[in-house]
Amino acid sequence: MSTDTIAAISTGGTNSGINIIRISGENSEEIISKIFTSYKKLDHQRIIYGKIIDPENLEVVDEVLVSCFKAPNSFTGENVYEINTHGGRRVTLDVLDLVLKYGARIAEPGEFSKRAFLNGKMDLSKAEAIIDVINAKTKAQKEIAMAQLEGELEKNIKEIRNSLVELMAQIEVNIDYPEYDYDELSKNALKSILKRNKDKIDSLIKTRDEGKYLKEGIDLAIIGGTNAGKSSLLNALAKEDRAIVTDIEGTTRDVIEESIVIGNMLVNISDTAGLRDTDDVVEAIGIKKSIEIIDKTDLVIYMIDSTKGCTESDALKICEIQKKNIPLIICLNKIDLVNSKQTYPECVKNNTNTVEISAVTGEGLDVLKGMIEEMFNVRSFDKKQDKLVVNQRHKMYLENAKKSLNDAIKSVDDDEGIDISAILITEAINALGSVTGESTSEDVVNKIFEKFCLGK
Repeated sequence: MSTDTIAAISTGGTNSGINIIRISGENSEEIISKIFTSYKKLDHQRIIYGKIIDPENLEVVDEVLVSCFKAPNSFTGENVYEINTHGGRRVTLDVLDLVLKYGARIAEPGEFSKRAFLNGKMDLSKAEAIIDVINAKTKAQKEIAMAQLEGELEKNIKEIRNSLVELMAQIEVNIDYPEYDYDELSKNALKSILKRNKDKIDSLIKTRDEGKYLKEGIDLAIIGGTNAGKSSLLNALAKEDRAIVTDIEGTTRDVIEESIVIGNMLVNISDTAGLRDTDDVVEAIGIKKSIEIIDKTDLVIYMIDSTKGCTESDALKICEIQKKNIPLIICLNKIDLVNSKQTYPECVKNNTNTVEISAVTGEGLDVLKGMIEEMFNVRSFDKKQDKLVVNQRHKMYLENAKKSLNDAIKSVDDDEGIDISAILITEAINALGSVTGESTSEDVVNKIFEKFCLGK
């Protein structure tokens, strides 16, 4: 790893109460000594008032607070200094210019966190959790990210990995030194250890769906015929005029997306073009997108205009969705305008989740939200008890580890020899190490930290 010194503005960089310039690297102390003056001496975990001085003309650039964190007891594992400037953009940039002039370079996105990882201050799963903390939109998302940041997933995976490493050590002793009187690993004992660790991995994998819904939210598509009230429902749920609503059929011609919070869950809503036959080229493209999105979503809300009842086209489309086993809620909209009860086909009457609503008046919306929560078993996240896999990258490597252990168990059953089992167990160890970063390629590491904001 490079030992040069990096610097960046770690706050928004806009006019505010303060801005913070972070510096990390072996020359950070030397840079600070050149541009910062104070009556007090800077020391580890202390914050000192003083002035930033331009050494060339001895002019005061800003009055600041400087905090010091000495290696290895810092975020990056290197000497770290943070300059708290006044919050004006110009003065912040002037201070940063001095820091760069006297020996630092601008940090790449996520480079401070990357150095923390490379210096053993955090594992890769914790680093990814930093991004999740920053991007959290719900309380559950923040709590999951904080649990990851505190190392809950890391601890579980390292326990499994260490168990397999200890097993490998015992296997290698038996392979390399058969002449010595070591306790030979029995077939049943080997299988027992492999199965126990495989089951632990499987338990983590099974939490991915719930973890995905809590972290990323559910993808919800509003489908239905023209003028059924799809855009009105989106606006009602979003509590703003997000989509254009008119009495003209075919107003919505493209997919309109909006994210809202329902209970503890983020819901990513797609309002789609009304389903109908049309000669309009642009509208036809929108309708095609509407149909395609059904297979990619976690939940479909099918809107029916209660004043018209369920058309033949509605019934056919509902049946298609039901056959695909896609979670479905049927909304009988515009009940505020219905004078008499409509008769609905079996596909509507037999649907478990059917609700009467008025997207205009708000009637039935709380019932609809409750259905969504109940369907996805949304609940509060308990970081003391819940160990959720929320990252697709983690799930992929866990599945690889599980497969390798399954293959190892089979190799034991088939008497293929301890050497084959050892190779497969090593594969599982490496896959688990890819989650925490102990055996991950540089390209993967770089790709992860590129997602970070500058100064983080």
